[in-house]
Amino acid sequence: MAEPVNALSVVAAHGVRESIEIFGQNVCSGLLQGGWAEDAQAERSAQQQDQQTVHASAQASARAADQSTAKEALATLQDSNSAFTNAKSVRDDLATADNDLAPLRKDAKGGNGEDCYNVENVVGYDVTSTAGYDVDQEQQGITDQRSEITALKDAQAALTADGLPTLAGASTAIATAEAHITKAITTTNRAIDDLNADMETAYRIANALGTGDCADTGPGEAPEGLSHIS
Repeated sequence: MAEPVNALSVVAAHGVRESIEIFGQNVCSGLLQGGWAEDAQAERSAQQQDQQTVHASAQASARAADQSTAKEALATLQDSNSAFTNAKSVRDDLATADNDLAPLRKDAKGGNGEDCYNVENVVGYDVTSTAGYDVDQEQQGITDQRSEITALKDAQAALTADGLPTLAGASTAIATAEAHITKAITTTNRAIDDLNADMETAYRIANALGTGDCADTGPGEAPEGLSHIS
């Protein structure tokens, strides 16, 4: 048989529950007022710090890459400066054309036009083929070096934008390369003028050299000469 419920006990139990609920609410309120709500702010702060760390790491990597690029650009330009020959190949081609023109001049002076071989002209090949190729190579080399100068200037600008010092020796390398380009253009174009003149002379001599059975067996009109580089 169930024991009778004591009304006072029920009331007391109900009062205890209310007290516990009130106490819990007070604790929560106190925690909120005391900074419990700052957990969200702390999380946001941690996220911001993480983002800053990632940004700083990316920035450091970018700066390191810019420094590496600048060093490579400087080394490349310095190597080009060291390899400067002042259009040696074209100058050598002119020497060859001069040497090949000499026998024609000798034959012309000696009246040796009866041998049809004498009216053949190798100077034209010296100029249009051999020298023509070397002139094209010289122009390409100048174009490449200008690109190297631009690359180094851009790399220097990137370092400045990063707040980093520019590379020692870069300005000197650029100035040297620009001087080399100017000198190579002048030397090459002077050689081109002489090569074209040799070819014109060779064709004129060869065309007038043939006599007897060799008359009118010259090489004909001279081909178009080489154009200046820039």
